[in-house]
Amino acid sequence: MMKVFICPECGSITTVSRRKEIFCHKCGGVKMVPSKLSFSQYSEMDEQQRKDYSESWMYIWNRTKSENS
Repeated sequence: MMKVFICPECGSITTVSRRKEIFCHKCGGVKMVPSKLSFSQYSEMDEQQRKDYSESWMYIWNRTKSENS
């Protein structure tokens, strides 16, 4: 089963099939977190939709992180 991961630092999105622990290649090793997107949802998105999703996800992630601090 394909899984979608997102980087909490830069918002980079990647898909993997077997690994459970993914590190961002753009941020130099930041641990990525699983996204709630299914692979089929991700594959149906165009580049702009993926960018919009990433930006929205980053906004929510940073807001949640600051509220829990």
